[in-house]
Amino acid sequence: MVASTGQAIREELVKWGLILLLGSGTATGATNRIRDTIRLAGSALPSTMYDDCWVRITAGTGVDEVSKVDYLDMDAGDLYVSPVFSGSPTSSSTYEIYRPGLFPDDVDRARDEALTRYCSQWALQPVSELLNGDYEDGVTSWTATDSTRTVAANAFPYETWRNTITVTNSDTNGRIASASLYKRPNQDFYLYVPVSVESGTATVIVRDVTNGANITLSGTSTATGRGWTGIEVTGEIPTTGAEIQVWLRGDEATAVVAWGPVHFHMQGQRRIQLPARVDSYKHVGRIYRLDAYAQRGVRDEWGIEDMIDVQGVRRIPINDAVILRFPADNAMRNQPYWFQERIFYDALSTDYLTVAQRGVGDAATTLCPIDYVAAATCRVLAEWYMIKQPAEAEFWSQVGQNAQNWLNIWERRHGPAPEPIATRERTISIPYLKV
Repeated sequence: MVASTGQAIREELVKWGLILLLGSGTATGATNRIRDTIRLAGSALPSTMYDDCWVRITAGTGVDEVSKVDYLDMDAGDLYVSPVFSGSPTSSSTYEIYRPGLFPDDVDRARDEALTRYCSQWALQPVSELLNGDYEDGVTSWTATDSTRTVAANAFPYETWRNTITVTNSDTNGRIASASLYKRPNQDFYLYVPVSVESGTATVIVRDVTNGANITLSGTSTATGRGWTGIEVTGEIPTTGAEIQVWLRGDEATAVVAWGPVHFHMQGQRRIQLPARVDSYKHVGRIYRLDAYAQRGVRDEWGIEDMIDVQGVRRIPINDAVILRFPADNAMRNQPYWFQERIFYDALSTDYLTVAQRGVGDAATTLCPIDYVAAATCRVLAEWYMIKQPAEAEFWSQVGQNAQNWLNIWERRHGPAPEPIATRERTISIPYLKV
C-alpha cells in the first residue's frame, strides 16, 4: 500500500473547493507578499479575489507559516498578507490559498480527526492476559535489563500481527520483563510467542517473582536463527501462589532478538479482558485460534497455519471495557488465540499550535488510502464549519453530504468489512462505521 504524507492528504481538498489554489512563487516577493505572475497576475482579476482567505507556505522560505490575505495586486501578481512572513518567499516557495474563513490549522486537525475516528481497518491482535502483550503502547510495561528495546510497527494492515519488539543485549542474559500477573496456586498456563533471532539464542522464561525462581516449563523454550518461528511452552503456578512475569531473553552479550506478540492465558480459561484501548464491543470482530502454526521443533515457518473461527464467544461491554467470555464447551485451548480489532490510524501531529508541528504533520505519512481520509476530512470540516460559519451553512451542508457519500464508498472499499459474529444467543454483524 502506498503511503501518503500529511501535505498530500490536505492538498486533496483542492478537489472539494476547500483549497482554492495551489501555487508557486515565480520570483522573490517580500515578507508581506508572495509574487506569482502566472496564477496571480491578470487585468481581469479583482483585488478582492481572495478576501478573508488564509494562505499557507508549504515549501521554501517561510515554510509552514500561515497568514491572512490582505489584498491582491493583480497587475504585479503580488498577494499581500498580514501578518508578515519571517522571510521573503522566493521562486522555490509553494503555497496554498484556502476558501474564505477556513483556517489552515483546522484542516490539519480535521485530517487527524478523520484518521483517528473515521478511517479504520481490521487487524489481528493476540488474546492475552499480558499488559501490552501486543506492543501497541510501545515499550510500556516491558522493563529492560542489560538490553535496549525498540518497537517497530509492521506494514499495516498486516495479516498476522502489527508490532514487533526488538531486544538488543548489552550484556549476557539481557532481557525484557512484562508487567506482573498475580495467580492462584497450581493453575496451568499456556504461552506462545513468535520469534526471529538476528544473532545469538532466544529464551522464554516465566519467572516466579515471589520466590525468586524460574518456573519449570514444558516444551522448547529456546530458538536460534533468523526467520519467524514460534516458542510454545506450558507450566504450572507454584503451590504457594505467585507474582509472575514473562521474560524474553537473549542469552549472549551480542544477542539481538525480534519478538512478536505474547499469547498468555490459563489452560481452560473462559474469561479474559481485552486491552483498555478496546472500549466498544463493536470494535471486536471474530475470534480465532491457530492450527498448524509455526512452532520451534515442530514446524519452523509461517504461512501454512489455519485460522479457526471460535464459536459462541460473548463480547461483554462493562463500562468502557470489553470482556471475552468463552463457552464452557469451547474454553481456551493450548493454542494461540487472536481477535479482530477495529484499528484506527495514527494522528500525524501531536498539536496544531506551532510552525514546527505543522511541518511534522506535513512530513508524516500514513498508509490510510488518500481518497478515504480526504473524504473523511471534508466530512469533519463540514460538521465544524456548519457551526463556525452559519452564513455559509448551505455550502458546508453540500460539502458534508457529498463527503459522506464518498466516505461510504471508500469505507466499503478500504474500511473494515462487516463480520458475522456467532454467539450463543444469535448471529450478529459488525457493520460499517456509522458515526
